Amino acid sequence: MKTITIPTADHGDVQVTEPDWCTADHTGEAYREDIEHTGAETHLVVFTPCHGPVRTLPIGFLWRPFSPTNNQIMATLLMADDWHEFDPAALARAADALVEHATTLRVYARQLAVLQAKAGEGR
Repeated sequence: MKTITIPTADHGDVQVTEPDWCTADHTGEAYREDIEHTGAETHLVVFTPCHGPVRTLPIGFLWRPFSPTNNQIMATLLMADDWHEFDPAALARAADALVEHATTLRVYARQLAVLQAKAGEGR
């Protein structure tokens, strides 16, 4: 970690400890409570026959050290066009939900194979 100085409109120059994982550009943070550290995103990559590899479900770290509502380091996950913040327990529950959904995808794959086989019989 290193200490950086961020100019703000409400508190002047603010010295902040920046975590090693932070990749944020801190030039647009006008107010102290807007200061945030963000990390690199990781995506789920799904290969699709129509578009090739598609990146989805980006996840990364977020820390707003001066937030009046939550100043903990969180994981953020983009779902339904909005970023959602997760603590460790909530992120583990999200992972469990993805595992359950993977089971559903496998069921659909088997059902689709049957439907396609039956459709081929009627030709």
